[in-house]
Amino acid sequence: MSDRILFMLAEQDVFSKAWLRAPASTDVARDTDSMFMWLWWFCVVWFVFLMALMVYWVIKYRRRPGTVAPKSASHNTPLEVAWTIIPTLFLVYIFFRGFHGWIEKIVAPGDAIEMNLTGARWYWSIDYPNGAQSPASTRIGAKDIPVFYMPAERSVKLRMQSQDVMHAFYVPDFRIKQDLWPNRYSQMWFKAHAPDGTLKHPVVSNDAKDEVAKALSGVPYEDHWLFCAEYCGDEHSEMAGIIRVVPEDAFNRWLDAIKNGTGTPAEIGQAIWKLRCSSCHTVDGGKNTGPTWKNIWGHEAQMMTGKMIMVDENYVRESILNPQAQIVMGFQGQNMPSFAGVLNDKQITAVIEYIKTLSDMGTLGDPAHPAGMDAKVGTPGTETKPGEKPADKPQ
Repeated sequence: MSDRILFMLAEQDVFSKAWLRAPASTDVARDTDSMFMWLWWFCVVWFVFLMALMVYWVIKYRRRPGTVAPKSASHNTPLEVAWTIIPTLFLVYIFFRGFHGWIEKIVAPGDAIEMNLTGARWYWSIDYPNGAQSPASTRIGAKDIPVFYMPAERSVKLRMQSQDVMHAFYVPDFRIKQDLWPNRYSQMWFKAHAPDGTLKHPVVSNDAKDEVAKALSGVPYEDHWLFCAEYCGDEHSEMAGIIRVVPEDAFNRWLDAIKNGTGTPAEIGQAIWKLRCSSCHTVDGGKNTGPTWKNIWGHEAQMMTGKMIMVDENYVRESILNPQAQIVMGFQGQNMPSFAGVLNDKQITAVIEYIKTLSDMGTLGDPAHPAGMDAKVGTPGTETKPGEKPADKPQ
């Protein structure tokens, strides 16, 4: 009963609305709110009580003309025991109440759905139980951020890791934050409440080609912002995402729809660029921390070593999996992270197909001599000396 009263105070009290803004979206988050408000009221009551005593004693024992100030007592055992024992009892309660809430946050239920979350500069990605990754994104300002669909009223456990530096997975509505480290797993879990129906996906016709849109047609959802809460570099403030909670049956339909991917390889590659690559590589020729993808396919690029390398399938693949092997002139020191283990072969192929659509060269080479391969089979790119043209490059 006492916890229920605390939950109500944490959601309805005017002070809780001022400090916490939106109500908590999970039961565990409600417990966090009630604990926070209990501590706040505990501090307020004791502060007011002690300040009132101070004001009273300052007035009562103020110095008066013609009155000799009495000698202060040097010791009062009952008083000293009281002001030690009573606060300690409160602290013991705070410790066990907080420890219980912490255990609830880090120990996931046994029936939780497990997903793998990766943080990297400057994006988030989630591998779902069927191996698929969310193709959804939304544009906020000048940046596309990922949208991760999650089932309502179902426990979800995230196994998390970083691809480069330290990040922190932070969802304010869930009152959870967990650090991510490279070469080490961390975990957290949540169970979001069902959406209230305020927002619904657009209704699409049954004959629509997009299976993902059909799976979510007319489905209610609720969005919760996701941020990185650990400074990780230039675009730390833009490393955001959205957790979109939908009913579990709709989530299962959506999961089946994305399992095999939708759209052409180039369209899938464009979606990958939006979520993972757009923070460093532009597609309109603009400058950024990495080379633009506009018109690079089928053209030579000069490396830091002075070599000219044809941008082809093998060069792009090597740049994705081992970005430090060949660094384009003018982009040294950028330290692009490796996507080995993050993008599979199908996704790398999709990125290559998308890069082709951005070039005036389209595909290059002929069937008898695959583009970008020299006489030594397996050599990434076609290396030439400055000023020379590869034999198989279209004139």
